[in-house]
Amino acid sequence: MILDSKKGDKVAMRHERGADMKWSEWTWNEYHDQIRTAAKAMIKLGLEENGCCNIIGFNSPEWFIANCAAIFSNAKSAGIYTTNSPTACEYVTNHSEAKIIVVEDRMQLDKFLSIKVPKVEAIIVYDGEVKASDSKGKKFQVMTWNDFMTIGRQEDDTQLQKRLAKITPNSTCTLIYTSGTTGTPKAVMISHDNILFGASSILKLLPWAGANGREEHIISYLPLSHVAGNLVDILFPIICTALRDGSQTTHFARPTALKGTLGDSLRAVRPTIFLGVPRVWEKIADMMKQKGQANKGAKLALVKWAKAKGLLAAQTAQVGGDNSKPWGYGLAKTLVFQKVRAQLGLDRCQFAFTGAAPISTEILGFFGALGLPICEVYGMSESTGATTCSTPECHKWGSVGFPLPGTEIKIDHDDCRDKPSEGEICFRGRHIMQGYMSNEDKCREAIDDKGWLHSGDVGHIDENGLMYITGRIKELIITAGGENIAPVPIEDTIKANCPFISNVMMVGDKKKFNVALVTLKSVEDKDTGGHKDELDGAANDTFGNISVTEAMNKQEVLDAIQEGITKYNNSGKCVSNAQKVQYFKVLNKDFSVPGGDLTATLKLKRSVVAEKYSDVIESMYKK
Repeated sequence: MILDSKKGDKVAMRHERGADMKWSEWTWNEYHDQIRTAAKAMIKLGLEENGCCNIIGFNSPEWFIANCAAIFSNAKSAGIYTTNSPTACEYVTNHSEAKIIVVEDRMQLDKFLSIKVPKVEAIIVYDGEVKASDSKGKKFQVMTWNDFMTIGRQEDDTQLQKRLAKITPNSTCTLIYTSGTTGTPKAVMISHDNILFGASSILKLLPWAGANGREEHIISYLPLSHVAGNLVDILFPIICTALRDGSQTTHFARPTALKGTLGDSLRAVRPTIFLGVPRVWEKIADMMKQKGQANKGAKLALVKWAKAKGLLAAQTAQVGGDNSKPWGYGLAKTLVFQKVRAQLGLDRCQFAFTGAAPISTEILGFFGALGLPICEVYGMSESTGATTCSTPECHKWGSVGFPLPGTEIKIDHDDCRDKPSEGEICFRGRHIMQGYMSNEDKCREAIDDKGWLHSGDVGHIDENGLMYITGRIKELIITAGGENIAPVPIEDTIKANCPFISNVMMVGDKKKFNVALVTLKSVEDKDTGGHKDELDGAANDTFGNISVTEAMNKQEVLDAIQEGITKYNNSGKCVSNAQKVQYFKVLNKDFSVPGGDLTATLKLKRSVVAEKYSDVIESMYKK
């Protein structure tokens, strides 16, 4: 941790606290001291070496402290998604053999009070009251965060120092449970060396980050149980601050970030580095387009002129271009781009990036035209997050960038069902996981005897060395005629043709033709995280202030969707009849995390959706 006199007093974390939501701060020294205190408490409460601590709750200083305290104890942490059901929590806790569980509040505590977790010794609640009855009849203790930290303050450093001395680069420090979109979640074992190598490799691509005394700022809002949130929010700031002469601060968004308040956090923090999953970037773009409709006359003409200049500059700045700026670009930047970015809170963002799911080139072009290139990062939990990365100085829309320094990538054509130039993407390097905990069979399936991790993704590398992802083997649609189809590019094209559509899921595996499930943009329910029966954004603008229920059967809506699908079917992007979409159905609800359709990082659970709407899908094949 950061202990020198210059950086120890720098701000490590900021969080809005209390009823008045005032910002509270933790310096690096305070952060380090609280980690040590929490680690001593965990040891006292029975966390053994190589044991595990589970954490469930929205991003907070306590989440960070508990995570690092488990690591300091020569044990490991394992985050649990806040949306997990009690049964799913029970699986993770028992599989990881956790002795300590840190929960955010009463809602999360109640999940564990209703299940069987025989090895748990203590549950700590960091935001809420604890009742005496919570521990009654239980093998474990339930306590508040303050009581937990009091235990740690009463212990000396002897046991903690012994534990710290035993940590090696190959010690497992974190378990990342996969989202379980294709079955039971697997526990990815990540070592200290995996993390140090991965974060240091990214740091090499950002020579300005924390350099020359710069202070970097990020917003923590994506699930910390996911590898991206864990690496970017918790670990990268530590390594950046330790290895560079500047520092990095993590600012916590409100728990309602993905329900509509992320924009407030962006404007309050003005991050220098910002990670947004594709759905987040789409929502920001939708909001900007809606606001842009208020522009009239000369202002509208100015915005259109500026965006045309910005789009041209963004296109030529990609790999293969000359990076020159068109005449008038500087004026467009001053009059439009800087003001728009300031309104978004992204005026000082130097590295905006995306990952976890595919992003459309339309969204990349939209932000590129505003002078904000979004860089793609690609990887998986099994590769400690990133394996390839693009940068503002070196990127191309549709590509996920170049391999990180010190990593190897190859395209495996041996058992590929795709185009001759494509194959399964395989990785090798110090960032590859140690394996799946208690699951050697699955580990052997994932990593071959030469150390190559088989990603399950299909792609190719172009003449410049840039990586492209064209599909996922398990998502490929193999028609009854044997043709292989990657659905995501087709879905993105249809969405681009129909701005009022929120999601499209193409179906056609082992069928004679393809069909699609379509959802319309609708108002989000900020209380539940689901959606209301009201059109929103482009859908409301196009079809008027009607309900989703009304819109899904309205001929005007159906005709507009059919027009967008027909446009794709008749375009050069549809290279054969087998790739055409023949029928579609509009669903009465958009996909959501509470609905079980999306992962916590907003990735579509195709198998879940297919099963959930099996009757709707089958009705299209009976036509």
